[in-house]
Amino acid sequence: MIRTFLFVIFVIFSGLITLNYLDKNNPINLSTKTCIVTGASSGIGRELGLQMMQRGWKVIGIARRIHLLNEQQKTNPYLFTPIECDVSDLQQIHSTCEKIRSLNLHPTLFFLNAGMGKPQCNDEQLVPITKKTFNTNYFGALAWIDEWLSSIKKDGGGTFVATLSVMTLMALPGSSAYSSSKTALAHSFESLRRQYLYEKIGFCSVFSGPVKTEMLKGTGEELPFTHTATEEAEYIINQVFAGKKHIEPSWIYGIIFRVLSILPDWAILKLADLSTNNPK
Repeated sequence: MIRTFLFVIFVIFSGLITLNYLDKNNPINLSTKTCIVTGASSGIGRELGLQMMQRGWKVIGIARRIHLLNEQQKTNPYLFTPIECDVSDLQQIHSTCEKIRSLNLHPTLFFLNAGMGKPQCNDEQLVPITKKTFNTNYFGALAWIDEWLSSIKKDGGGTFVATLSVMTLMALPGSSAYSSSKTALAHSFESLRRQYLYEKIGFCSVFSGPVKTEMLKGTGEELPFTHTATEEAEYIINQVFAGKKHIEPSWIYGIIFRVLSILPDWAILKLADLSTNNPK
């Protein structure tokens, strides 16, 4: 009886692994070897750009801090094109895309990495910070899809990669704007992936955990199992080229957040207070 049970479990587990292996995005379009990286001036975005250039790709780096992009261009002036753009401004995104087209560049891979988020305090107005966060994290990502979807179809297909967060699995106190914007984008990518399944358009979601970047420094927290931006970018790129559609670089946090989500609210609040060394 036990052997039969174990055999059934083995068959089910093997079947799930096989289905997961077969269920992949379309292969990366290598025809132009040109990609866009938003939020490319620092952190994960900067490392994505550097590592894609090491693979021989032309990288169009998008960020507000043009001086940092110009510094990055010095590493490879031929492969790196810096463009200043605030992705929370849809008109700037459109103007940037027009400039890219005028340079006769044809990106087929898009790392939609730019994002913002800060802890929200009690009694802070929700609408202003939520609008600002959604303009960057949600609309500032979807706008690139609107701009390039038709052209990458002509170029034989393309892939959009969104940097999301494990906080889509569970919203921590003070993360209302950030977690909701990332969750909205996660659901958009899930829907779009299925909608364009047979049109050679891939949508890949990256559920990142804590990474040693400027955004994490702003929380004042020292978290365990934290990746460097270099490690995170390398893992993301390898998984994207392997055709993965759902990537969890910090799988440990993925497990932790899924478990914590079933706890009562008071317990989660207590853990959050302890993690910031501010117990109540």
